[in-house]
Amino acid sequence: MCCMVEKCMESWRPGAPHAALLGAPLPTVVYGITAVRLEAGQVSEVMMGMIDPSLEHWDLRPAPTRMVEVVDRLVEGDTVVILFRTERGTLQLGSEVMVDVLPEGVETLALADDRPGRRLTDLPRF
Repeated sequence: MCCMVEKCMESWRPGAPHAALLGAPLPTVVYGITAVRLEAGQVSEVMMGMIDPSLEHWDLRPAPTRMVEVVDRLVEGDTVVILFRTERGTLQLGSEVMVDVLPEGVETLALADDRPGRRLTDLPRF
């Protein structure tokens, strides 16, 4: 699948978020989340795949992924981003994801930046 992710996205311009994705070299492992499953308002599972570093195709197509696996990827230092489908059918890069620990000790996902825009809960449900 060619041209999976739009290349002229705001987040790739100098000074924009995604510090882990800016500069050289690009991270070798980038995961993209395309949909979420919510339980009690919190992310419980995601559709996640591994994106080729060129951002032109999937190395591993999105599949249902448990929260513990997403957290493991983040702890290992991998980059995880949210991806939104555009009107042209391509995927557009959203914000980077990080682990958030709720007061009761439950791990969930949050966006690494607090700028206005699309959120995890704006992703399609599965």
